[in-house]
Order: sequence, then structure tokens, then C-alpha cells
Amino acid sequence: MTQPVTYTRERVVEAAFELIREGGWSSVTARSIAQRLGSSTMPIYSHLRSIAEVERALRAKARAMLKEFQSRPWTGDVLLNLAFGYIAFARDERHLFRFLYIDRPDVIAEGEMSGMKGFFDQEFADRPEIADAVAALGPGLDALVEHSWIFTHGLAMLLSSGSMGKCSDERVLQLLQNAGQAFYLMVMDRAGKPMEEKNDGT
Repeated sequence: MTQPVTYTRERVVEAAFELIREGGWSSVTARSIAQRLGSSTMPIYSHLRSIAEVERALRAKARAMLKEFQSRPWTGDVLLNLAFGYIAFARDERHLFRFLYIDRPDVIAEGEMSGMKGFFDQEFADRPEIADAVAALGPGLDALVEHSWIFTHGLAMLLSSGSMGKCSDERVLQLLQNAGQAFYLMVMDRAGKPMEEKNDGT
């Protein structure tokens, strides 16, 4: 008698991950995962009770891959590597990028863009050189990171959608460096200016 094939949770999630990388979030269903595994939908529901649980598992794997991209030594600057890795992920893993930031985005609540040093300390706890580089930015850290992240995300969206056509790595790095320098000068200028006295007519 033929023994039934059993699938681990990890294999089910991996099958879903293969599907989303190939065809995006809309291609991930219990039926499509089962077809990829060559099974019925029973193994899927025995490990992942709902599509929401599938989404959480895929989000964790996608974010882990994004972090791996950002940890690569693209340049000699760890902060520039974070930005370029983010863009490279958007370019090379378009379906995963769209899943994280368009199809099923986490909404950034008002005020959550502040305290970015804490985010880097937590997200890259295993990379102390990143936390040190962020801390070394000095006054206006949160504003600088916020402006830089918004610019980087916008550039990533343009490249991921194909709106900019083919853009060399050198061009991307130049855009990031120019923007970073401009934001740094802006933040330092603001930090160095004395507060203007309020003219309340008294």
C-alpha cells in the first residue's frame, strides 16, 4: 500500500513563497499551494489555518530576504548598503516588494517614523556597525533617516515598476549619495540655526 506523502509546515510555506516570488500575492491560494506540492488542500490547512496565517509566514520570509539584501557589502558604507540593498530587493524581487509595500502593506501610523534609531537597533541587532553608523549621524537623526527612507522608497517604487527603465547600479548609487548629502546638509543647517523669536505683538 502506498504511504501518503506528508508535508511539513516549512515545505508548505516554501511552496507558497515560490508562488509569490513567481506570480505575486494574487497567485497564492490554498489550491495553488496544493498544486505546487502535488497534494490536496488538506496539508495546507493542517499547518496554516487561514490565508492570514499564510500571509504572516510569507511576510516574515520576505522581510528576512530584504534584510539579507540590505546586509550585503554593496559598497564600503554600511548605511549606503541599507539603501541600495532596499532598492536592489525592489528591482530583483518585484513581487515580494509589491507584496510588502503595495498589496499587503503595513500602515505607518502618525509618529511611527520618529525613533528610527530604536528601529535600527532592533532590526539589525546582529550588526552593531549599522547601529553605530546611525548613531554617528548626530543631531537631527530621525529627520535625516525619515527623509532618506522616503526618497529611497520612492526610488525603489520607480525602479520596481519599470518607470525609470534600465538604471545602472552606478546611477542608483549616485542618486542615493546626492540625496543623502542634501538631506544631511538640510538637517544640519536646521539644527544649527537659533530658534527665531516669536513675534506675538507684545
